[in-house]
Amino acid sequence: MNGKFEKALIFSGGGTRMMIYLGMYAALEELDMKPDVLIATCGGAFATAVINAFPDHLSRKNYLKSEEYFRFVTNTVLTQHKKLSKIGLFTLKKILDTRNAPYIEDVFNRYLVEMHQDLSTNFPTLKNISFSKEIPTLIIGSEILFTPEETGQPRNNRKLYQKIIFTDTETADKIIPEQIIINSSNFKNSTITELPLVKTDVSLLESVRISVSDMFYVAPAFLQGKYFAGGAVDLIPVELARHLANIVITEKKQSYTLAEEALVRSVFGLSGNKRLSEVQSMHPDFQIDTLTIKESLKGHYLKKNINWSKFEIGFSFPQTHQQFKEDMEKQWQYGFDQTMKSMRR
Repeated sequence: MNGKFEKALIFSGGGTRMMIYLGMYAALEELDMKPDVLIATCGGAFATAVINAFPDHLSRKNYLKSEEYFRFVTNTVLTQHKKLSKIGLFTLKKILDTRNAPYIEDVFNRYLVEMHQDLSTNFPTLKNISFSKEIPTLIIGSEILFTPEETGQPRNNRKLYQKIIFTDTETADKIIPEQIIINSSNFKNSTITELPLVKTDVSLLESVRISVSDMFYVAPAFLQGKYFAGGAVDLIPVELARHLANIVITEKKQSYTLAEEALVRSVFGLSGNKRLSEVQSMHPDFQIDTLTIKESLKGHYLKKNINWSKFEIGFSFPQTHQQFKEDMEKQWQYGFDQTMKSMRR
């Protein structure tokens, strides 16, 4: 194993936070605290792809304001599960059932947003990006250890997901999986295997597609004859960051809502909010406070809403590309400003 990195930055979940994360990264560079390694989960994985693909803040920001990215966001297609009679009733049942993952949930067919298996279809500009040696990057995902035919069956304490760390071979050599096991009681009876796996034979864009495969939100990725689920398996991988670096920088995130907590419990058999407490107890060196995100970016941030006339969930998007660019600029600035405030405390 080679020596540690100095600073690790964790981009955790949030499918619409990409521009905010780019603002954070720019602020850290301005403060002469540029991270030496990036660790990303879910939506954060896409931010690392953009950082790897472009050489500077302006070109990264311009890409997320581009026609290509605008089309991807505004062409979002929701599945039949947007109906409250489906997702709403399902979520209510999960809130009322406080058991830890009693069944193998059908994550293969029950999801809200359609997404191509091959992200280069949506993002031709990013088609040939690879894990960069200049900016070592690790992306969290998971392998699904059950088949579509087994969904709905009692779990019987079986492990259903294996955490996977996707990276390049050089960075992989620094990881000793046995030293990053999460030993908390929260994880003990979960559906996640104890020992994570490190994979270096998956491209950066494929790793992003895997990481964004959030349960009940985006369908699993199918690759190399296997199904993979998203980075929600470990949203803030602080143990990995501590293992790899002397200084750990994370985001201070909002608590899980009642519905989010219930869905995490039903799939992974653990409490998301207890996990947030575990992360706090490990005392990251710096935390970038994004608790005010919804209030500060009201009207400039993707919003879920309920269309009561159709009795279904919907998303509100900017109507024009110009409005989209202005919203993205505000998001970038929020990430930049919050980082400046948090790091100077």
